[in-house]
Amino acid sequence: MVATRRQRAAEQAADLAVELSPPASPSGTMSRSSSMESLTNSIRRTKNRVKETVRRKKKQVKDKVKRTKKQVKEKIKKQKAKIDKILDRDAWWTSLGYDPAVKARSVRWVQRGVFCVVVSLLLASRSFAQPSVDVPFSSYRCVASAFLLLCGGSSLFTDTWRNPPPEKGSDSHACASTLGPYAFFTKQALTIQTSHLIVSCLAEFRVASGKLLALTHFFAPFAAVVAVSLTLLYLKLNWFEETWRREVLEATNARGVRFTEITLVSHLPPLPVAILDCFLAKRPGVFPLSMRNVMNVALFASCYCASYCLLTLMNYKLVGRYPYPFMRALKRPWHWLAFLMGLLVLANLVILPFTFILLAANPT
Repeated sequence: MVATRRQRAAEQAADLAVELSPPASPSGTMSRSSSMESLTNSIRRTKNRVKETVRRKKKQVKDKVKRTKKQVKEKIKKQKAKIDKILDRDAWWTSLGYDPAVKARSVRWVQRGVFCVVVSLLLASRSFAQPSVDVPFSSYRCVASAFLLLCGGSSLFTDTWRNPPPEKGSDSHACASTLGPYAFFTKQALTIQTSHLIVSCLAEFRVASGKLLALTHFFAPFAAVVAVSLTLLYLKLNWFEETWRREVLEATNARGVRFTEITLVSHLPPLPVAILDCFLAKRPGVFPLSMRNVMNVALFASCYCASYCLLTLMNYKLVGRYPYPFMRALKRPWHWLAFLMGLLVLANLVILPFTFILLAANPT
């Protein structure tokens, strides 16, 4: 009983103390609420910054995708335009004032010309004897022959397919009306060199007998004479000749054709290709440098020079035009005789000896 009374008294005293105590200060509550508010604001600002960053990144990605799509579309458009230009090249040639029919006929002439020369060389190889030296299979010479064929064929391809057709009414158009592209020494030289490189490649890959290899080594000096003459005569009588540059080079470039690039690719590579063919691709000893062999090659080259001059004069009698502007100055028979003598000196006294030296000095 006494304990119960004491407990009740203690409880009453505690209740009275609570009632009499002053009210709690609101400063603690306010500080806690302000801290919560600042934290909330900080979180809100962070969220806003994150949202803004994400939005900006998305926009950048979208802009980049749009630019990429636009670039791809423009590239596809350019490729389509290029393809359309190639497919409709005849219309393009016509719009520039050229005759696409002559161009198509020129391509057919060159295709048949290469075929005929290759077949002629294959048939002529039957009259040759087997090489007197051992000629084992050489992967190096196979690669070298294929590389030279690629280079020589590129010149013929450029001159045949990328070269613009003759302009209507021009000297080239008139000359091509009878002899086609072979009214020009360029097509003749490139056809001879490319055909020789094709047969050389076949011989190195052992497609035919050793007789074909002997023929290619006999034909190599003549092909070199023609190819080197092409480059040298082009530089002397065309590239550095004012009339040709004005009437042909500058006039063709003015029409929107990249003729400077085309003509350089067509005429300059034959010289190094011929040198590399004799110096590296051919086998030493297969073509003996005897007086008889040297005279046969010289006679072959001389006959070709004479036949080219004769063919040019015959074509002039038919159409009244020359294929090259410098030929207009050759008005008398002795002018042509002097020109022929110059060709013979260049072929037999300059290029052929150099070719024989390369064959003899072949380090492979």
